[in-house]
Amino acid sequence: MERNVRPDPERELAVLALIEARVGIFWLVAGARVIDSTRLSQAEDYGDFKVHAGDHYAVWQRFQRAGIVPADMEYEESPRGRVVCNSKTHRFTLLADSCILNQKKVVRSIIAELHLPATTRIGTDDHYRCPGCLRPNR
Repeated sequence: MERNVRPDPERELAVLALIEARVGIFWLVAGARVIDSTRLSQAEDYGDFKVHAGDHYAVWQRFQRAGIVPADMEYEESPRGRVVCNSKTHRFTLLADSCILNQKKVVRSIIAELHLPATTRIGTDDHYRCPGCLRPNR
């Protein structure tokens, strides 16, 4: 017996919203990922890029007030990074502190949580260097 199943557009949109790629900022605080992100369709334009509206400083303060991160720690003390998407090439880039990039499992978990494609570029940026990375003899 064949059943006639009607598509449910609202359900399809809800599923797509759950799996839509995201851009955002993140930290690794005491081994735990802390992420603030935006769906790509809602991201802000910044030159040729789609970016998360929040900056590390302001989001960190909000997370401190919410008790998500330590109140006595500055935002640049933990390794951090950002994911952006080039609007012209539609390629995602994950930029992060090497303390994060050296932990492949953490990188994979960030990519998975933000629903990023396998073609996501991964690299470093001078903005994302924690105090440990800035120490001489490292």
